[in-house]
Amino acid sequence: MEENSRSLKISNEEELKCEICLNTSKTSKIINYQGKNICMECYYSIKYPRDPQKMKKEIEDILKNTKKKNKYHCIMALSGGKDSIVALYLLVKEFKVNPLCVTVDNNYISDEAIENCRNITRYLNVDWIVLNRDFTELFKDTISRGESPCRKCSERIMREVWRVAKMLNIDVIVTGHELPFGTSSLKRLEGGITVVRLLAGYKLTDEERRKILKELPWKDPKLGGYTTNCLVLAPAIKEFYKKYGYSFEFRRICAMVRYGLIDKDKALQLLKCPEVPEKIYEELKRRGLDIKH
Repeated sequence: MEENSRSLKISNEEELKCEICLNTSKTSKIINYQGKNICMECYYSIKYPRDPQKMKKEIEDILKNTKKKNKYHCIMALSGGKDSIVALYLLVKEFKVNPLCVTVDNNYISDEAIENCRNITRYLNVDWIVLNRDFTELFKDTISRGESPCRKCSERIMREVWRVAKMLNIDVIVTGHELPFGTSSLKRLEGGITVVRLLAGYKLTDEERRKILKELPWKDPKLGGYTTNCLVLAPAIKEFYKKYGYSFEFRRICAMVRYGLIDKDKALQLLKCPEVPEKIYEELKRRGLDIKH
C-alpha cells in the first residue's frame, strides 16, 4: 500500500506519453511512478521483470532432456523470416540439437522466404519439410472487415506444427518469437508438448539479429511492416489503418521498445502505414486473394 500511496499516482492530464515505450493516454492508462509517466504495461514489466538468463536456463534444461528421446530433438517452426532463421541458427550452433524444421506454407509465404528456408536448412545440414495449406478464406474474411488476420493465422500454423510433433512423438516445438510468455520462455500445450520461444532467452536487438543474418545465406524480401516472410501483412495493416488509423502491430512493437529490442525511432518507422507495391497486390490476386485497394 505504501507504494500505491507514495509513488503510484494516476495522472489526470490529457495526452500523456509513456517515457519508456510508445503508449500514450489514448492507448493505455498512464500513471506517475517514481517520478516518471509510464503506461500500465511498462509498470507491470518493472514490477515483474523478465530475466533472459533465467529463460535461457529454462531452454537449456528442456532441450537437454529432449535430446535423449528421439532422432529429432525438437520441431523448429520455420517461416523463413529473420527471427525464425536466427532462432534456428542459435538452436543448432549453441544448443547443439538436431531439429526437424517444419514450414507451414499458408499459400502466402513469399517465394524469397521459402528460398531462405531452403538455403539455411542446407547450410546448417538439418531436415526440412513443408506443409502446403491454403488460408485464403481466413485472409479474405479478416482483411475485408479491416481486422488483423495474424492471431488466427498463427493459431492455425501452430495447430499444424503440433500435429507433426504429436505424430512423430516429439515433445518440444521451438519458435522464433522474441517476446516470452509473461516471464517464461515456455508454454505447455496439450499432449505433453512444450513450446519454446528461443529468442526470449537472448534479448537480441533488431540490429544484433541482422548482424547474425549477414553471415548466413538469407536475403530480406522487403515486404513492408514488421515481416520478412508474409505477403499478406502489409496489405492487411493498410486496410486496418483505413478503419482505425493505426497499425495492429502497435502493442507488439511497443513491447519490443519496452524490453530494449528495438529503439523508438525504428519502431515509429515500422508503425507507419506501409506503402504496398502494386506487384504485391498482383501476386496476392494470382494466389487467390483479391484485395480491393
